[in-house]
Amino acid sequence: MSNLPPSVLRSHANPKIKRFLRLRDNRARRKAKRVIVDGWRETGQALEAGLKLCELFLSAEEYERKHSDPHSGEAKILQDAEKRDQLNILSEPLLKKIAFGQSPRGVVSEFEEPTANLSDIQLSPNPLLLILDRIEKPGNLGAIFRTGDAAGVDAILMCECTERFNPNAIRTSQGAIFHVHSASASESDITHFLEANRITPRAARVESSDQLWETDLQSPTAIILGNEAEGLGGRWKETPRDQIRGIRIPMQGSADSLNVSITAAVISMEAARQRKTSR
Repeated sequence: MSNLPPSVLRSHANPKIKRFLRLRDNRARRKAKRVIVDGWRETGQALEAGLKLCELFLSAEEYERKHSDPHSGEAKILQDAEKRDQLNILSEPLLKKIAFGQSPRGVVSEFEEPTANLSDIQLSPNPLLLILDRIEKPGNLGAIFRTGDAAGVDAILMCECTERFNPNAIRTSQGAIFHVHSASASESDITHFLEANRITPRAARVESSDQLWETDLQSPTAIILGNEAEGLGGRWKETPRDQIRGIRIPMQGSADSLNVSITAAVISMEAARQRKTSR
């Protein structure tokens, strides 16, 4: 890299900035098949996961700070982006304008959205999956991916959920959303996938008589988690062959349920504990 940063973009009227600002809209981003990432750690994790970088945005001050340590991972990202003409230096106010977070995180990057199909999912010999049904809040989605990564789940399958790569979901997941295998599919296709791979579905339901601590989760299992407000309702009660048994986290206080991301954490960690104990 040169010792001086490239010219600094300062105007909202710049065509590249105008195009990027349009990507802040969820529909425009999905139509363009783009992923927007705030922060160095998440940008690095997206690159490690194989996502294709389109543009990199940072301030001149940040460029100089990262350039001062040529052996750092961030400097390598800058060098590669500059070679491919993907590096954009912005004024600090303009960088704050395009970022999603409340406080600057050093860099904003744009990637091509990767494909995610059920046929791409690779399972271990004894898989553990999370199935998310109509999850609406990006923060919950990101937290579940972070939990899934920590618990070692094979994949997270999404049915009518919020945008998988919503910038808030990426931030909440701390980049784990790029490393956990995932796919979006219909309820029917997910059911057939489970049957084809002989995976037993268990539905998280507050009314179930089966308590978590008494439930065997050591065999191939998929935990189904429902919408924040409505839960699973009448959905996911049975497959074409069998009824789907419920599973309940025992509650001692006045609340009858936990936030869906907490429920995912408790159940998946219990499954991971059982599997480690049984080895």
